[in-house]
Amino acid sequence: MSEQDEVPAEGSGEHELPDLGPDLGYPSAAARAAESSPEPSIEAPASIDAPAEPDLPASSAEISAGELKHLVEALVFAADKPVTLQRLRQLTRVSDTRRIEQALAELAEDYRARGIALQQISGGYQMRTNPQYSEWVQQLIAGRPVRLSRAQLETLAIIAYRQPITRPEIDDIRGVDSSNTLRVLLDRALIRILGKKEEVGRPLLYGTTKEFLDFFSLADLRELPTLREYSELTAESQQLLDASTQPVPESAPSIEASTEPDLPTDS
Repeated sequence: MSEQDEVPAEGSGEHELPDLGPDLGYPSAAARAAESSPEPSIEAPASIDAPAEPDLPASSAEISAGELKHLVEALVFAADKPVTLQRLRQLTRVSDTRRIEQALAELAEDYRARGIALQQISGGYQMRTNPQYSEWVQQLIAGRPVRLSRAQLETLAIIAYRQPITRPEIDDIRGVDSSNTLRVLLDRALIRILGKKEEVGRPLLYGTTKEFLDFFSLADLRELPTLREYSELTAESQQLLDASTQPVPESAPSIEASTEPDLPTDS
């Protein structure tokens, strides 16, 4: 298989909203899917009035700071992916970005000590569970947690810091062939093909994706730790990092999935 065949389909990293069920303020995921599916148009009888559209504010002057804060909260909560500031401007019809940024800052402060947090991820804003309760949340999520092997993390780090970069350049740094590792990272939409390098053979150039930022909870690539920050890690932090990157044995995939974390026994 050639490297040109390894391009993943765009938009594969999106996730569906959980089915919230009826009477929870927002339609369930099934209802949204049904609404988005094409249906034959049925012309309503002339005697039946069309449903009135909600009265939306025509300008930013018609919506108060408190209403804007609640509106932004509803939009970010209902979105299935990070919402950018530009998209919030379009949806709220508020052109003053300072008002939206102020609403986001107040929401982030409101959620600071709660189970849900407002975080800035991959250029947008998204509601996420508080990392403090990740051990409990992992019990709720079906299946084994997504983990990367040491080879995948190594390759991903090289691409993140040296992009755009070709496979021969990656192989030269690692000292081994990275074809299979690149294929896995492409399938997981953590990297993408940026183009071809203008040299003999025109090798493919690789770079990271928005899903990469989302996976590591980064707003942008500038939040990646520097070499100096890595060298200044304490011994305890280094041990935690090494433990988190230990490869998982392929012969016993059910061990990690069946092992529950040690949780506090006090109520």
